[in-house]
Amino acid sequence: MKNILVAQRYSQAIISGLDTKEINFVLADVEIMSNSLKTEQELVNAVNSYLFPLKKRLKIAMEMTQNLKYTRLWENLFSILLKKHRFNIITDILLDLENEIFEKKNLIKVGLTIAHELPKNVLDSISTQLTDILEKDIILEIKIDPEILGGFVATTDSLLIDGSIKNNLVKLIKVKLKKMK
Repeated sequence: MKNILVAQRYSQAIISGLDTKEINFVLADVEIMSNSLKTEQELVNAVNSYLFPLKKRLKIAMEMTQNLKYTRLWENLFSILLKKHRFNIITDILLDLENEIFEKKNLIKVGLTIAHELPKNVLDSISTQLTDILEKDIILEIKIDPEILGGFVATTDSLLIDGSIKNNLVKLIKVKLKKMK
């Protein structure tokens, strides 16, 4: 919990000085770094480790900023995190930054699990319905899982909408079993 609170303070400091255009670029940087850090957890551990001298850890961290728009911002953040031995919270900072930016832009990420590829008009219809329910613009993260048989499962951090055929069949079986008792 402490790390999350500290991460929130860092992300608030970053976002407080940004205008709308800069927020879009920072969001793009956050997505790039988040994706690369998901597969490179050893890198975070190495950069945060006292086994390497500070200069070497700083050099490794700075290499992660090469393809980013706001290199100077990230270099400053990484430098501060390394000096305070807090680089291990970088993923929490990135997550909080993304959430704060989404909040400012009235956006929300929705995980949409479907059984198979759907036509664009069907995905658009689902997207429109989810936008109406959530009262925010949505970013769909589509995942295909044949086990749900059909329909869809939509998830956010605080909501689950299970319209899958599998879920409906499970409910039907439970109702039938109750009637048999």
